[in-house]
Amino acid sequence: MDNQDIGTLLKNIQQGLKKYSVNELNDAIVKALSNSHDKSEEIKYVITIVCNEFKVSEFALKNMKKRGALQEAKQIAYCLLYFNVGLSIRDISDNIFFNWHTSVANGIRRFKKSDIQHKQDKEFLDKYTLLRNKLLLFINDSNKQLV
Repeated sequence: MDNQDIGTLLKNIQQGLKKYSVNELNDAIVKALSNSHDKSEEIKYVITIVCNEFKVSEFALKNMKKRGALQEAKQIAYCLLYFNVGLSIRDISDNIFFNWHTSVANGIRRFKKSDIQHKQDKEFLDKYTLLRNKLLLFINDSNKQLV
């Protein structure tokens, strides 16, 4: 990248800041970067397999207050979308679940801090692994069809 490219980039950012707030411009940049590959099929599949595993509706998973098994279902969905589909915490919270970023971050933190010596953590990790394997098979099959 040469100085002329950097100058053009900074000029475009300056023009963007004249029209939009810093947060709006940042959100637009993040959205543009995340749209480089359409992941809607993977997202839909994650929602479907989590709903089927926990026997809840998509509405309940996305909109209802989290408690008990529903909280675990949401956290597993967050982890699958974050670790395996490659979405950012912001994308998951803003575009799929329409909730606070901290809710998604807390679900991911639970996964990272899980200890298989604790029964609840082991059950959480086992369900995550089961659904992750289903998702990976789906992604593999999708990629084979593209080739």
